[in-house]
Amino acid sequence: MADTDTSTGTDAGSNPDGGDSPFRDALTALSEAVDSLEFDAREFEAAVAGGLAGGFQAAVVLQVHDTDSIRRVGAVFGAPTLDGGWLAMFALGVLFALPFSLFVSSSIDSFVQKVMLLSSKNDHLRTVLVPLLKRSALTTTTLGLGNGYGAAVGVVVSLFLMPIWLTVVMDVPTMIPNLTVDGLFGVVAWILYGGTLGLVYGLLLEYR
Repeated sequence: MADTDTSTGTDAGSNPDGGDSPFRDALTALSEAVDSLEFDAREFEAAVAGGLAGGFQAAVVLQVHDTDSIRRVGAVFGAPTLDGGWLAMFALGVLFALPFSLFVSSSIDSFVQKVMLLSSKNDHLRTVLVPLLKRSALTTTTLGLGNGYGAAVGVVVSLFLMPIWLTVVMDVPTMIPNLTVDGLFGVVAWILYGGTLGLVYGLLLEYR
C-alpha cells in the first residue's frame, strides 16, 4: 500500500509540463507550519476559541430552523430552555473541539495528498487553491478538515445519539437514525460548526 502511494506521488511530481510546481511551492509553508507545531497552550486555546465560535454558529442554525431543537439539546443536560440549549451548545462545541488537534495531526498528510491529486487533474481547482495555500496554508487546510470533522460529529450526534437519548431517557419516541428534516438540519449545523472550528483554529495558530 505504501509503495503504491509513493509511486503515485512521484508520477504527479514528475509531470513534464511542471503544472504541479506552483501547487507544491504553495504547500511548503503548510509543511513548515505543521512541522513546527507542538501540543501546547496555544493549541488548547485555539481549540477552545474555535469550539465556542463553532458552537455559536451551530446554535444559530438550529434556532433559526426550529427553536425547539435548541431546547431539546438543553434537555440532554437537564435544562430544556433556550438559555440551557445555548449553554449546552457552547459546552458541546468546546468538548468536541478538544480532540480536533489530534484529528488534524493524524489526517493532515493524507488530506494534503488527496488535495494534490485532485488539483493535478483539475486546473480550476488548482487556480483556486494555490493562492489560498500561499496566503494561509494551515488555515485553508484546517478549514477543509474542520468541515469533514463537523460532518462526522453531525452524523453521530444528530442522527444517532440525540434520537437514542430522546427515546431511551426522555421517553420521546424518535426515529433512529433520525433521517428527518430536523435530523438533517442538525447535521448541517454541525458541518458549519466544524468549518468555523477549523477556520478559527487555523487562524489563531498561523497568525497569533
